[in-house]
Amino acid sequence: MGPRINKSCILAVLAAALAVVCGLSIYAPLRFDKQMAARERVVKERLVKIRYAEEKYRKVNGTYTDDFAALVKGGYLADSLQFIPFADGKKFDIAVTTQLTKSGRQLPLMECGATYEDYLKGLDGNSISNLTEEAYNNGRYPGLKIGDLMTPNDNAGNWE
Repeated sequence: MGPRINKSCILAVLAAALAVVCGLSIYAPLRFDKQMAARERVVKERLVKIRYAEEKYRKVNGTYTDDFAALVKGGYLADSLQFIPFADGKKFDIAVTTQLTKSGRQLPLMECGATYEDYLKGLDGNSISNLTEEAYNNGRYPGLKIGDLMTPNDNAGNWE
């Protein structure tokens, strides 16, 4: 007769495997939150530098620009800062417009941002989808951005 497998050993192995699976399911969201916070810190730093560059450009030219090449060529921004960290070479989304105030004055507006899908690339897809859906449901930008094309806000970040 072959070796007998002890039922207690099988139950112990299954219990250990179940404990590992439970531990991983609890740890996964915590790990995602930690990685998201670290990535957001880097993206926010770049957005603040872009805001500073845009402000300097506006003081000289009277309006903002949606062309990173103009910011780089003018010496307002380092070339590498136009790229979203962790997004495989994708540039920040940038747009400018002018709003007419009640007094008839033209007010330049700028918006620059990165979506969750861009800077959280490579992390848990379900968590990213949940963040994006929650932002859309609450009428918010699905990521980090500075400025706003609809409402003057002194180019504040949506995290400030």
